[in-house]
Amino acid sequence: MPKIIPAILTDNLETFKTQIKQMEGATDWVQIDVSDGIFVPQKTLAAEEIKTVITNLKYELHLMVTDPTTEIEKWYDLSNVKRIIFHFEAAKIPIAVIKHIEAYGFDAGVAVNPDTGLENLEALAYQADLILFMAVTPGKQGQKFIPETLNKIKEFKNKYPQMPVAVDGGVHQEEIKQLATLGVEYLDVGSEIFANPNPREHLKELQHLIYA
Repeated sequence: MPKIIPAILTDNLETFKTQIKQMEGATDWVQIDVSDGIFVPQKTLAAEEIKTVITNLKYELHLMVTDPTTEIEKWYDLSNVKRIIFHFEAAKIPIAVIKHIEAYGFDAGVAVNPDTGLENLEALAYQADLILFMAVTPGKQGQKFIPETLNKIKEFKNKYPQMPVAVDGGVHQEEIKQLATLGVEYLDVGSEIFANPNPREHLKELQHLIYA
């Protein structure tokens, strides 16, 4: 059954602090979206700002940046970081970026945009620790889930059953049910959790939904 990872996308430090506090005790992982304002329109908090927030939560970084190798250098000394995901579309040599991430002791994930074909993942499926399928155009929370993502994941899982899969973007209650049946390992959920008046309780409700 998939694990729900709350996804934080913000350029406001106080919002970040609030959302981190809401998730403490409700989960052990959060995803932090890191964007440079170039790869996607929105620019998020810088590494130095994130480092001022003290928490025991584990961080999965989702790098939506044009230069993932340089961005990785900014995070190596933050012990909360356990996994770094970069975009296939932003890397000249994706396998080199994977090795760079792993050299720092992090798990390495590769994210692919909705219009990126599975043929691009043949080599990476045996090198990365995780493949993240974007179900929306990256960079903005609250978008609708692209239905074709389901078939894409099903095809990938049939071909590479050993590779952990995550899904990000537009994941709401109905999508959680559908994705759970496909054998997806991780669901990165943002607005469905944080737009709720009680994010902590709603996360628990979503977790129960998986086993309903």
